[in-house]
Amino acid sequence: MADNSAPATGAAVGGKGKTETEKKADALGSDLNREFETLKADVAELSTRISDLLRTGAREGKEVFSERADHYRREGKRQADAALAEAQALTDDFSQSISRNPLTAVLIAVGLGFLIGAISRR
Repeated sequence: MADNSAPATGAAVGGKGKTETEKKADALGSDLNREFETLKADVAELSTRISDLLRTGAREGKEVFSERADHYRREGKRQADAALAEAQALTDDFSQSISRNPLTAVLIAVGLGFLIGAISRR
């Protein structure tokens, strides 16, 4: 009879130990797991940073928009107030002119009425 007690080349002795190939595969698997965990952590950190940048950018954009809107609102109000003041000054000047020269104002009004009537007949 042949002796079956001798282990085959590359096989574990008694089924308890691991072969060199199994040890290398385990080490490689362990390295891959560590690399994968590191990659997951890096992706999570990158995701957090991108999210923070987007929030910061949105906040800054909103602030810039608000500042510009306030600037244009103030500028528009300033120009409207200036136009209103100018119109009021012209109205006052016109009223004073009529008060100083009522006959001239009536003659101008009659002349404009005649001119408008002549144009509308055509």
